[in-house]
Amino acid sequence: MDFREKLIRDLWSFFDQRQFEMVRPLLHEEFTAIWETSNEIFPSRDAFIKVNCDYPGKWRTIPQKVELFENGGGVSIVSVFYKDKPDRYFATSVYEFKDELISKITEYWAAVEQAPEWRKGYSRPKE
Repeated sequence: MDFREKLIRDLWSFFDQRQFEMVRPLLHEEFTAIWETSNEIFPSRDAFIKVNCDYPGKWRTIPQKVELFENGGGVSIVSVFYKDKPDRYFATSVYEFKDELISKITEYWAAVEQAPEWRKGYSRPKE
């Protein structure tokens, strides 16, 4: 397995197990994270780890897909859901690497929701 795929899968595995400090060695000392949908930048690995530690709720993270780019980056699509609530999300994360560590993550979050009524004639529910 390519080191980039291993880093991405390990990151989400540690998040899923709520072992946030185990993520630190995967992140470059100059790490930054961007959450585009909430217009936030986390300027350090410490800030990124802390916000995930403090994020409310008991949630799970299950990678659906990990792809690597020829330019050295990568992307993952991860299903995120709460153990005690019906809310579900998808996190699409774009990764950059430096010195064989994750140096930047840019994330785009989407909520799983019902299709609007006006589209029902064009689509059907996914099974």
